[in-house]
Amino acid sequence: MGKNSAAPQLGKKKWAFPNAFVILIIFCLVAMVMTWVVPAGRFDRVTEGSITKVVPDSFHLVDSKPQNPWDLFRAIVTGFKRQASLIYMTLFVGAAIFMLESTKAIDIAFRKLARAMKGKEALAIFVVMAVMSLGGATGVFGSVTLVLIPIGIFLSRAMGFDNGLGFAMIFFGSFSGFNVGWANFSTIGIAQTIAELPIFSGFGVRVILHICNFILSYFFVLMYFNKIKKDPTRSLNYETGMALGDYMGSTGENEDVSKVKLTVSQIVSLLALVLGIVTVVIGALKFKWGADHISATFLVVSLVIGLVSRFGANGTADGFIKGCSNVVYAAFIIGFANAISVIMESGLILDTIVYYLSIPINYFGPVAGANFMLIANSIINIFISSGSGQATAVMPIMVPIADITGITRQVAVQAFQFGDGFTNCLIPTIGSLMGGLGFAKVQYGRYLKWATPFVLLQIVLACVAITILQSIGWTGL
Repeated sequence: MGKNSAAPQLGKKKWAFPNAFVILIIFCLVAMVMTWVVPAGRFDRVTEGSITKVVPDSFHLVDSKPQNPWDLFRAIVTGFKRQASLIYMTLFVGAAIFMLESTKAIDIAFRKLARAMKGKEALAIFVVMAVMSLGGATGVFGSVTLVLIPIGIFLSRAMGFDNGLGFAMIFFGSFSGFNVGWANFSTIGIAQTIAELPIFSGFGVRVILHICNFILSYFFVLMYFNKIKKDPTRSLNYETGMALGDYMGSTGENEDVSKVKLTVSQIVSLLALVLGIVTVVIGALKFKWGADHISATFLVVSLVIGLVSRFGANGTADGFIKGCSNVVYAAFIIGFANAISVIMESGLILDTIVYYLSIPINYFGPVAGANFMLIANSIINIFISSGSGQATAVMPIMVPIADITGITRQVAVQAFQFGDGFTNCLIPTIGSLMGGLGFAKVQYGRYLKWATPFVLLQIVLACVAITILQSIGWTGL
């Protein structure tokens, strides 16, 4: 009797939040079901210069194209093909970082830096986030954000903290600027072009919004820093039963790192990485480099590290492959995430979603309508995660609505930017988010629980800003 009653207890497992891949598959299934329920529809589009615009009032229903389970699996493969450049970049960056790590150069260098910043960790976080925020606001740190997350992780670990803090410094630093950026052509520039506003007009207000958002983001990350400093088990990386050293870095207090000297090969390896990062930043800023250029740069960095460290041809190749294998999880998440958009595009329901979300705006006054624009864009961002893609899809619709309802075009652009920006820190179709969490080995569900209240606060404050700007008739001219 006792044996039988105990048996069910032995097989009982504690419920665990689904990992990122399970969540993405669920999203894909939901998207597939939506193609059977949501009517298929399309807008007409015209191309003017390099920008493809939606023609307002051109929405029309078309024959449905519901997706089946086989289409879902094909969409996953297509998602990998579409994001191939970003996936390769993730693998190649991971390989370069792994090879540098194997030389012990980055460990020694960051321990020295952490020792110099002892007691000034809050300042170090501020400086790192400020640099990232400026890059995000100007559109420089697009793909580069994902590249720099491993560096943030190394710095955090060297200071004695976890991967989650390193991820947060880089990611929230960059997006504190990107989400309200005043000089990012791929989002604000395209939106203003479609709205027939001067490029980067409204500069002063957006700089103020950027500063406010950066301060808010900094204190959010600082709260996390203070929380895990006081109680390490509240780390995003902590699992029950883990020893402290399994998820928190070591400050090396018992080591005299001042006596440890970097060798010539270690110094050259570090310089190769620094030069690689500088190269991709300049390339992105001046020559509009994308993920392919960044991948090629870090392939060269890997080869240089292998050469100067005397790994030999076989050792360099083996190190490169092993480095790639360490970040396969992060790379694969990016491919799976894109499958959601592929399913909805193939099912012809993306335009329908945009159209029906735009209808209620016509029935509100200008202030309420402007706020609904923000909310609508936040929802649309779940389905169209590309900032430039969302701008070209929604702005041709939002601009005529704004003119009819009395919303200024500059406020309509700002509502788009807020809606497109803040939810980037939550939705699983954002490559830099999911790839960064993969680098940091942070579960998406745990991250979501931590970050959602902060993002909701940002959206509420954005609604306040939109209300004020529309109430004063802000034109930004």
